[in-house]
Amino acid sequence: MSFSMYRLYVDEVGTDDMGAVENDDHRYLSLTGVAMTLEAARDDLGPKFNWVKSTIFEHDPDNPIIFHRRKIVQRKESFGALNDLRKADLFDRAMMKIIRQCDYTVITAIIDKLDASKRERWREKHPYHYLMQILVEKFARFLVRKDSFGDIMPEGRKGKKDAALQEAYETVRTQGNYYFPPEQICYRIPSQKLKFRYKQDNVAGLQLADLLAHPSHMYIRSTRGHPVSLGRYARQVATVLVQSKYDRSTTGKIHGYGIKFLP
Repeated sequence: MSFSMYRLYVDEVGTDDMGAVENDDHRYLSLTGVAMTLEAARDDLGPKFNWVKSTIFEHDPDNPIIFHRRKIVQRKESFGALNDLRKADLFDRAMMKIIRQCDYTVITAIIDKLDASKRERWREKHPYHYLMQILVEKFARFLVRKDSFGDIMPEGRKGKKDAALQEAYETVRTQGNYYFPPEQICYRIPSQKLKFRYKQDNVAGLQLADLLAHPSHMYIRSTRGHPVSLGRYARQVATVLVQSKYDRSTTGKIHGYGIKFLP
């Protein structure tokens, strides 16, 4: 039997620092995973991103442009080209077309660190690592429904933080969690190691995760009544996510599948 191998590309919004959680700017942390088959990432997403880079920007193939939401918004470095309104319009239309048409599934887990810090059973949990454990479980469940297998590629943070995240990953593979047994996780996600990559590696899937993570984070918070404002781009992305990209049950339920808010 043939099957498509899935990869979960992971990006974060917020910090895992517990020192200033009363401040709304530091209170929430989310991890967004974008699940794609290797074929979709290689044969569809990658070439489409390269078309945008070569058509709109002065793209040096030996010094590739890396899509990074913050730099795009701030028009930094090569993205200064977007100060040209015609290029900006073409860029926006091309990127939204890619976001709508490419084949991928999104899972976002978000934690209120202030609320968690007040609950005894959460106080010893590292927020970043706990979110990764949730993401591993949700990805494994997704793979069960697809009757397939996968691996996980986070954007690395280097040094001790990557080592600690690898340890958290090994823990959930060994122990599972209350809702899902370790045997199923290990069967569906057989690799014992996270496949860390970095921005300079020019991984299309990680760049897509970067572009989706912040709009997903803000959309979820808006559904909880938080005083956040979604810009035009975030509203457009959120609409696509809700319509067709968030993971969901067979009956169309998104919460608990494509969206998990904690604690």
